[in-house]
Amino acid sequence: MSSNRFLLSALAILFIGNCAEALDMESAKEQPCFNITRTVPLDLNWVGTIKTLYYPLMSRLDLYRSSANMLNKSPNDINEATVYYDSCFRWNLYTNGSITGRGFNGLSREYKTKLVVPTMEKFEFSPVEGKNYGYSGLKYTTMTDNKTFLFTPFCTDDGEMTWGLGTISPTISQDLIKAAHEHAESLGFKREYFTEIRYDRCNFESVDYTSDNQDNEIDGTTTVTSA
Repeated sequence: MSSNRFLLSALAILFIGNCAEALDMESAKEQPCFNITRTVPLDLNWVGTIKTLYYPLMSRLDLYRSSANMLNKSPNDINEATVYYDSCFRWNLYTNGSITGRGFNGLSREYKTKLVVPTMEKFEFSPVEGKNYGYSGLKYTTMTDNKTFLFTPFCTDDGEMTWGLGTISPTISQDLIKAAHEHAESLGFKREYFTEIRYDRCNFESVDYTSDNQDNEIDGTTTVTSA
């Protein structure tokens, strides 16, 4: 009898521990989609030169959902620490509008885009196939320098609002972090939902998807256009 109690206690502790570490999608939901009234155009000549985008800054829900989609797992089966330190997200852009998302030590997933506005101020984004963990919808461009970064709020198809900062380098300055956070707050996003991906542990060469972008740190001092 005592051995059964011990086994049940051990299982209960293990269950509680796993739940505590799993992604909690509900707690990451910040607010329903809201109207983005002002957007900014992207320089399509610059966009055409981008081979790879990193996303070092984003909302918590954006990180959780992009991770679930890349891993093709239920959020309940994903360790929270993994998404911050092992996701290593990179997005390869192609001229036909397709995007390959890469991360988690060599995993990849195909996405497609459809322009709503020709200058990419608004565009639809969705996975090509497979189960979708809430990572499709309408993206907006609301801030960019048309050289090194773009800020994109994201209204998902199930009515949740997220955001992300795409950059041509995984390393960005404190000035750009500050500017991105201030812009997010100006749109109505809350600081307690801000997250940051750690790229310092990523070994891109070992999984054979090196970037064709410049590897210089982004200083955030160039001219910025914001809505």
